[in-house]
Amino acid sequence: MTTGAEVSRALLAALHGVAGLRPATPSTVPVIARVPWDYDVLALDIDVDLVEVRVVATGLPLPPLLGRAETALRAVLQGTVWAAARLRIVVTDIDRGALHALPIDPHDSSAKDRAPTTGS
Repeated sequence: MTTGAEVSRALLAALHGVAGLRPATPSTVPVIARVPWDYDVLALDIDVDLVEVRVVATGLPLPPLLGRAETALRAVLQGTVWAAARLRIVVTDIDRGALHALPIDPHDSSAKDRAPTTGS
């Protein structure tokens, strides 16, 4: 891979392979049908010293998801001019479905009594 377009496609393919994360793109859904290119590329900023990937979490917990994403994305960058670039993964949103899968219902007022607290 030598071009930004090739790396972009490969980064998106790697990200699509990480269950629980998806590219973060603007929420103007009707525009997607009129865009003649891969709309997901808007989730990427690729520069010589920084590769930023914006994601929406569709699953939880975040640390293992972000670890898997980092491993997959770093593998794509190896052997390219971006191999030494800093990789920044930004979670821009958490999908409502991810929150519904939590064991404690955030709408249950008694849940706060069962939630662990710091220092107790």
